[in-house]
Amino acid sequence: MTMTQARHWNALIAPGITSIVGAGGKTTVLSKLVEYGRLQGQPTLVTTTTKLYESQVAQWNPYYGEDFNRADELCTAAVHQGRCAAWFGGIDGTKVTALSSRQIDDMHKVHPNWQILVEADGAREKWLKAPKETEPVIPKETTMTIGVINLQMLGQAIDEEHVHNMAEVSEVMERRVGAVVTPHMLARLVLHPHGLFQYSRGRKILFGTGYDTVQHRMIDAFLDCLAGATIDGIVLADGYKASCEIRRHIQCR
Repeated sequence: MTMTQARHWNALIAPGITSIVGAGGKTTVLSKLVEYGRLQGQPTLVTTTTKLYESQVAQWNPYYGEDFNRADELCTAAVHQGRCAAWFGGIDGTKVTALSSRQIDDMHKVHPNWQILVEADGAREKWLKAPKETEPVIPKETTMTIGVINLQMLGQAIDEEHVHNMAEVSEVMERRVGAVVTPHMLARLVLHPHGLFQYSRGRKILFGTGYDTVQHRMIDAFLDCLAGATIDGIVLADGYKASCEIRRHIQCR
């Protein structure tokens, strides 16, 4: 862990609700914000408005249930012990289930100094998605929305292997299923009203994973297509899960 990495990740850590949407690295980003938040002494709670694999969150010893007072009690105890708190509605097979936006907003009102990390979008482990009209589910009190894309989609086809909600992606990009994704097409997905940041609230941060695997001329072309966009920042990162490291952090406004 370097000072540069700490500085990059710490720029994304703040009290309030952070909703993480998109595909291709959401849980990686969430886990890193937990890790660096803990090092910074930032009280943190993890939850979801969709589903997460139970194996991904078991390390935080979550509370499962709908009793707000019990959730508050257990999460507060975890924070006071210097641990990451976690709260989910329940367990359904191999996955943990969602809380409502209202429950998350209410917890934020009680603990405005906590960083509340919400995985707010499901993508079935694909690299790219466009939301349906009911997605993502972002709490009203969200102060930052992080939209995740996997830059490895550049040069790949819109297909079942890589893309979730193919019909929606095809429509937003204005290309047929099977078309190869160009920088312009990927930028359309980010900027379109029904694209990556649909229903986003607060600051908008674009987080691109797979930076180390894509020709940088393609990434530069993609960034050129985003010039003038109403995005607060762009983060470009290598690696996956524990090996994920931020390489560039571009402040847009």
